[in-house]
Amino acid sequence: METPTHHATIEEFLRLEVGLCSHCISLVVPPSADIHPSPSKNATCSCSMCFGLSSPKYQQEQIAPLILKNLSPYCKGRGNYFTKESPTINIPLLILVRAQAVLQAAECFLRIKATQSNSDDTIISTCFRLRSAEEIYAELKETLRSSIRELLDRSISSLEIGDEAECREPNLTQQLHEEESGYLAAHVLILPQFPTEGSEESAPDPSCIIPPSLNSHICKHKHQIKQSQHRMLNPRKRFRGNDPTLKQGGDPRINLELRARRTNQCDDDNKNIISWLEKSVVHEWLQNEMKKCNDHSSSIALSDWIRESRKHQVQPNIHMAIWRRPFYIKGTYTKARRDVAQSPFYVSVANAGMVRKGVSSVEEEICPRLASSCGGISTKNNKEALVQDGSVVYGMCKFHASGREDMDVRMILPAPSVVKSSSAKITGRPFVCEVFDAFRLPTAKDLDAAVTEINLHSPTTSNGSDSKAEIVHGTNGWPQSIVAQDRFHGFNINGVGVSSPLELTSSRSFSGLQLETESKVKHYGCICWSSVLVRSDKELVEKLGCLPWDGESSEEDAVLCRNNFPLQIKQDTPLRVLHRRSSDTRTRCIITLSACRISNHWIRLRMSTSAGTYVKEFVHGDCGRTYPSISSLLGGRVDITELDCEGIEF
Repeated sequence: METPTHHATIEEFLRLEVGLCSHCISLVVPPSADIHPSPSKNATCSCSMCFGLSSPKYQQEQIAPLILKNLSPYCKGRGNYFTKESPTINIPLLILVRAQAVLQAAECFLRIKATQSNSDDTIISTCFRLRSAEEIYAELKETLRSSIRELLDRSISSLEIGDEAECREPNLTQQLHEEESGYLAAHVLILPQFPTEGSEESAPDPSCIIPPSLNSHICKHKHQIKQSQHRMLNPRKRFRGNDPTLKQGGDPRINLELRARRTNQCDDDNKNIISWLEKSVVHEWLQNEMKKCNDHSSSIALSDWIRESRKHQVQPNIHMAIWRRPFYIKGTYTKARRDVAQSPFYVSVANAGMVRKGVSSVEEEICPRLASSCGGISTKNNKEALVQDGSVVYGMCKFHASGREDMDVRMILPAPSVVKSSSAKITGRPFVCEVFDAFRLPTAKDLDAAVTEINLHSPTTSNGSDSKAEIVHGTNGWPQSIVAQDRFHGFNINGVGVSSPLELTSSRSFSGLQLETESKVKHYGCICWSSVLVRSDKELVEKLGCLPWDGESSEEDAVLCRNNFPLQIKQDTPLRVLHRRSSDTRTRCIITLSACRISNHWIRLRMSTSAGTYVKEFVHGDCGRTYPSISSLLGGRVDITELDCEGIEF
């Protein structure tokens, strides 16, 4: 190492010989060492340790435009906030390596200065207490994070302007603010971009970028490092079914790293390894260097390398992801058709692959329109740029419901007589849409417009009826129920409607959606065929021990019903779902039951049950796996031909 007689201070040495910027000098030598570097407004963006990232000029010229580019799609309205932890940031571990080399150079300088002044090494080291490489790396990372946070806040303020924006501010409750529901988040990934000599394909000499000792350590473990990087480039895919519907998943930060890896991947293994230095490799090298701290020759070699490396400047390559955290929209829905599933329904058919069943689904009728009310969903934070059938995407409007009905079961509102007799609130099926990475939060006006679009227009008012006159006969001669329009939401051609208003809700409502399902009371109506001749309503009511359809009963019938209901039943897992659910015996409760005769072999039932009751099996008995059942009570075969869920009780 050259004797530094021409450098009076360690500050001059670090700036002129090692090539550090003023900010990095203050990181290496804390203020307690009486070092007060004064950054210049015209300071260059080059630094052999931080690669110029600490330079305000670089941040303003390179990072600020990138923020505006990524942020502008999310600022078409007011009410945008960044999460407290934003931005998360990954800076190159090459900075940690160079911080260690800079410390070795500083210690060599102090040792030589001590020799020249005939001072004790310990006195010099006490006056100039240097930080560790890990401390320098962590503080540089936090300083850069704070600077980018300031740029994010200034950018979001400059983008949220205009009269249109003022009428688009959503009304977030205090709880939603505490949860940071719908807040923006940012992640910054910084990679080293190496200089090239000659053609673009030529790779730099690794000795110019990393110390020879680290290069030797990498060569020793090169096979394991390449295997680790291969796993990162080709992550294991979790099986999510063979159907072509999109699945939601992933993390924007991991997706950004994966896209950056694939974009920057080249044929040069050394360049790939240096670009993505692994923590375990760097920390093991650091431990080896610390063990050799008393070996002056090793320190001098590392010091000479960092001084030489300033001739080969490394430029930072910045990648950024900005996304909106999930928020939740709640409501209730009705379904007026028997060929519409709750979610896209596919079955595997031999020699035909996955075949779609039904004309549409509740999810497909609701989610796209809610996504439109949020300004659309971003596709920039997906793992793959090209979205194909069955892909896993991050940005999505995800549908969750409190339970589900079969595709051939309508979801309707309760009959007027049920509403009058019940003190509880009975609605359609509750749902929550979890919206990932929407361009903006919807206002109440946006959600009202979504309701109108889903329902087509508001339903007309009807008195409703639940008499026997609602029964008509289909082309096959079987009786069918006709339901008044006021028992559905809207006039959607596919039969799906939602309640008004839809509302933003907290994650607590979403997480409790399925838990609440287990405690709710469900109301059902059905039409059944019986092999047993039914001569009159009175005979039917006596056999079932229930109330008559119109609810008008004698005192004797009312006492009989109170003695029989609520009725506990035992249900083994139904045969039709046994292939996908564990075999078990469950106790369920039929809370109320009323019945009427349609004809000699056709009857109509209305019941309320505890959550989780298999109503179809309660009717036909499922080969004796449900007992008691309507079949066992009538003493013959009973088949259900039509089933409606007539509301869910809160």
